[in-house]
Amino acid sequence: MEGNPDQPLSESARFERALGFVHSLEYMTDIDTKGVPEYIRPAEETLVDGGGDCEDLTYLLAGILSQPSFGYRTAMVLLPGHMLVGVHKNDLPVAYTGAPTLPGDEYVAIESVRPQPVGVYRDEPVLAIYNDGFEYVDRSAVIDTTTKFFQDPTEFQTVADLRI
Repeated sequence: MEGNPDQPLSESARFERALGFVHSLEYMTDIDTKGVPEYIRPAEETLVDGGGDCEDLTYLLAGILSQPSFGYRTAMVLLPGHMLVGVHKNDLPVAYTGAPTLPGDEYVAIESVRPQPVGVYRDEPVLAIYNDGFEYVDRSAVIDTTTKFFQDPTEFQTVADLRI
């Protein structure tokens, strides 16, 4: 905790607390909590439920970081079977200057499911980065992932969660 409670928190401290809050929520699969393989919770529902899957936690964290108290430009970062937040590199607190950027060199990865250093994400290809439109698409990675899905769909979390 930072010094005097009468002093406002630094931007870095506010950012770290926002990350810590989202990371404190439980990871819950849709099949276990909603009985369906894929369900998108609105941010309010994620809060009421006390957790969600990677999409739900990503939407919540992106929503928090894009509000006026932060005002960050955020994006959804799509990996095979996973989603995380991208924050524009110029919007992050100064303490994170130089954090590794995602392909396209505009956004820095922020994991919403578990604590990871800023800029670190699963060792998987980035399929796409979406903000108000697609900012980055790796077409060959999308094709490779689609091919892998059709070869063995159980490798993908949503399909693996199905209980037949």
